[in-house]
Amino acid sequence: MEKIFENLWVLAIGILSWVAQRLTAKIDSLEANKADNDALNQQRSDLKDLDKRVDAIDHSTQLKLVPRNEIKGDLVNLHSRINELERTKADKIKTIRIEKDKGK
Repeated sequence: MEKIFENLWVLAIGILSWVAQRLTAKIDSLEANKADNDALNQQRSDLKDLDKRVDAIDHSTQLKLVPRNEIKGDLVNLHSRINELERTKADKIKTIRIEKDKGK
């Protein structure tokens, strides 16, 4: 009986050492692939710089797409069109007649 316990003990130690070796190998591979803080901070700063450049390009292209004088001209045309529509509507309203019913 004592011999069986000895053999089981050796078998248990063998299995546990194999598991421990596999775990340490996995942990080592994860540590090897992990980025350090300096690399992460560099990536963050590069990303912020890129965002700033995209925002600057976006604002500058939006302002350059339609020149200011063209916008002002469009607004003038829009106001004149609104005034014209208002006049034609007022003319139509002036031509409406109200007739009283006869016999009442």
